[in-house]
Amino acid sequence: MINRPTSSQLSRRSLLAIGGLTTAGAAAAAFSATPAVAAPAAPAVGGHRRLTEAIAELERATSVTIGVTALWHDSRRAFRYRGDELFPMCSLFKTFAAGALVQARGYDDVYWAKPIPFTDADVVGKETRLNRMTWQATPEEMADAAIRYSDNTAGNLLLRELGGPQAVTAFARSLGATRTRLDRPEPQVNEATPGDERDTSTPDDIAFLLQLLLIDQGAGALTTARLQEWMLRNTTSGKRILAGLTPPFELADKTGLGGYGVVNDAGVVWRPGEEALTLAILTRTDRADAPSNHDVLGDVTRLIAAV
Repeated sequence: MINRPTSSQLSRRSLLAIGGLTTAGAAAAAFSATPAVAAPAAPAVGGHRRLTEAIAELERATSVTIGVTALWHDSRRAFRYRGDELFPMCSLFKTFAAGALVQARGYDDVYWAKPIPFTDADVVGKETRLNRMTWQATPEEMADAAIRYSDNTAGNLLLRELGGPQAVTAFARSLGATRTRLDRPEPQVNEATPGDERDTSTPDDIAFLLQLLLIDQGAGALTTARLQEWMLRNTTSGKRILAGLTPPFELADKTGLGGYGVVNDAGVVWRPGEEALTLAILTRTDRADAPSNHDVLGDVTRLIAAV
């Protein structure tokens, strides 16, 4: 579990964000590649070639298909491996659902504090962090549970507040991510059937959106601040990106888990004296009985962090 950052650390992050783009239109225009992702600036060809070979070897060793997009914020360097391929999104959608809701209702303090009723029929699976004693939750509680704990019930309630999964698709498209789509709520979003384009995105799109939302203020300063607040305190990274980092660092991320062995993690890493790194690692397999290999994401993170 990641500790909440100190005020001095937040000041540093705020300076990074202030230097970014301030409107979705300007942000989309700043990225000219298709899909929307920053063009690499003078990449270290030899290092990237070795990184590509290492990830390909990891795929062969684990029988897991891996998609990676890494964006270094200040230099606009990028590394992509299967960056334009579609992968099941799973619970990564919860970040974008919360971001869309903050963008739409962020300054309505009464709305965020007002309890909204839900019923036993809304509960996905057997557990939820929302209060089943009162059967009410505020939008603040929904977003916190959906992002920090990947609570599926909370994720669906966010979608209900937005008007359905299509609102997440519209939000992503409004920011310039053209290959991200959400079609279904939990738990169907996690089916991850090979070849099914529903509820999918690309590593390029996910990295682009997270850099835009968490650093460049592409959906507004408040959206950036609220998403950072929730994602910096994420509890589900475990053996994924979190396991591949060496302290000191700060990590704001969101994970996903689905059928066919899908394990995802994506977020932003801040390290003292270094530029921010946005990292999206998505996986898939063709086997319904494939195990969830969390360690693959930690291994990929170690490779990226060493570049």
